[in-house]
Amino acid sequence: MNLQLFFLRLAVLVKAKMAVLLAVLFFAVLWPLSAKAETPTSIDMKLLVISAEGTEPVFAGITSILNQIGVPYDTLIARQTPLTPQTLSDGLGAGRYQGILLTTGNLAYEASPGVYESALTAAQWQMLWQYQADFRVRQVTLYTYPGGAPDNYGLNVIGAADTNSTPLQASLTATGKQLFSYLNTANPIAIKNAWTYLATPVSATNPVPLLTTANGYAIASIYTYPDGRQNLTITTDGNPELTHTLLLGYGVVNWVSKGFFLGERKIYLNAQPDDLLIADDLWDPLRLSDQTGREYRMTGNDYTKLITWQNALRASNTNTAQIRLEMPFNGAGASGIYPNDTLTAAVRKNPNQFKWVNHTYEHELLTAISYADALTQLSNNHKVAQQLKFQLYFKDSMIQPEISGLGNPEFLRAAKDFGIRYILSDTSQPGWKNPSPNAGFYSTYEPSILIIPRYPTNLYYNVSTPAEWMSEYNYFYAPGGLFPTWDRALSYSEILDKESEMWLRYLLKYDLNPVMFHQSNLRAYDNKNSLLGDLINVTLNKFNSMYKLPIRSPSQHEAGVLMAARMAYNASGVSGRILLGTTNTIALKTVNPVKVPLTGISYGSTTESYGGQTISTVPLGANGAVAIPAPAW
Repeated sequence: MNLQLFFLRLAVLVKAKMAVLLAVLFFAVLWPLSAKAETPTSIDMKLLVISAEGTEPVFAGITSILNQIGVPYDTLIARQTPLTPQTLSDGLGAGRYQGILLTTGNLAYEASPGVYESALTAAQWQMLWQYQADFRVRQVTLYTYPGGAPDNYGLNVIGAADTNSTPLQASLTATGKQLFSYLNTANPIAIKNAWTYLATPVSATNPVPLLTTANGYAIASIYTYPDGRQNLTITTDGNPELTHTLLLGYGVVNWVSKGFFLGERKIYLNAQPDDLLIADDLWDPLRLSDQTGREYRMTGNDYTKLITWQNALRASNTNTAQIRLEMPFNGAGASGIYPNDTLTAAVRKNPNQFKWVNHTYEHELLTAISYADALTQLSNNHKVAQQLKFQLYFKDSMIQPEISGLGNPEFLRAAKDFGIRYILSDTSQPGWKNPSPNAGFYSTYEPSILIIPRYPTNLYYNVSTPAEWMSEYNYFYAPGGLFPTWDRALSYSEILDKESEMWLRYLLKYDLNPVMFHQSNLRAYDNKNSLLGDLINVTLNKFNSMYKLPIRSPSQHEAGVLMAARMAYNASGVSGRILLGTTNTIALKTVNPVKVPLTGISYGSTTESYGGQTISTVPLGANGAVAIPAPAW
């Protein structure tokens, strides 16, 4: 090993309200003239995320996406744990990682006030690159200043842009459209609320731009090195909530994994408007209260108009062709207690336009209900489902009125004995958010019952017209309101825009949770449209402008099956290894029983195509193992 003096210029973003501070540091290191090459025999199906300190917003962004998809990964915080050869392989040809993701291009940190260093030494950079070359493993630098040390990634830095006030519009190139084929490539991607470096390729052929601005700045590009290594470079920051992070995230993971990996992603939407067949209190815009005796129960006309709207939605776009609302119903409302009842007749005439789920017969709170009374509420409502000939209905699922009863062992015992296996929690209540993406809770009282977290919304249970919703929304959030948030009272279209952004995030995160609404939100307020229909339309217009993926619309039963499978996958101890040879093989093994989702591979009897990729579900018993043909590496 010869002593060489390297002068490495490091430039790093330091955020203080999105401000940038660049620093240059020169340091001397021992650099090996060459590193020992390794002949690969196998590679673990796992990714490695390397961060300088673990505090970068983009670190949270990429780990969030990996968690959402279910891709196995390790993290290495370089300031805390040194990168060694043993980190990457056993030295005898067994590689530990299928792909490498760096949070920033130089992994820099503030060593002392105003002084920035890379968390990797020059020798460690060389070690990392050698591993990638030997094992043909790809790398991504998620937020890259493409200048100075350790690499410029084939780019010339021209400047930078603060996109807080003015979003940066970037379009996919021909190559980018292939890599991010699940996106609606006809529309640009808006980069917003993220500092972005503006750089141009050093040559016309390498790197290959994926995402560029009108001025030719390469926001994303792939650089190929003489030794065969490839790096996907992104020059904009990210975090778990930024739209461009969510849009690009799947493509990044898919590319760095070479198109096959453990885990899967799908887009889900399940809207549940509670209280079908009974009435809800209504907000009074004059008295600013819902305790004035006003109430609303859907009419037969509302129901018929809702069918028309849903059919039009399903026909409007291939993305939305599978969407179907799920109706939590209270059968007492069909027993003749409402005079001039046109709704029950309309439901009886068209019972299978929607999915249905038990909401108890009389909307009885379950906090202190007895075993016998709980059983009666469930049984009587089930009888109504049979009388009305609901086909899209599962006896094993229910929604508790006001999400009550989670701590009542008598209710839960009755539910279990009745055959209930899937109930709900409210994510706005302490302790009831998903413990991890698309995971729920098994009841401590009745472990056979899975509790599915459900999102509440700001489309309140007691509003049926735009005027009512605007009045109550601004009562809470306008200046002078109970929780002043906005600088003015918002219009109906502005409220739809705000609330659709939240729902859009659920879609972009592949979130399985159902979303709570109420039957009053289904009123055909102008003899055509409803509040819930308007909110779904705005949300899906945004989604369709970004994606070309079909939205799955699972019932609560189907969501429970999917959630239970994800929880079993998380707890299975499953691992995969790519065995390299004349023909490659994936060796899967597990500790606990599991159905393994495997993206990019066609194997076995349970396969499907989603977003242009095959997803196989591979069942394994306890301590099971299977060998699966693998693509070329």
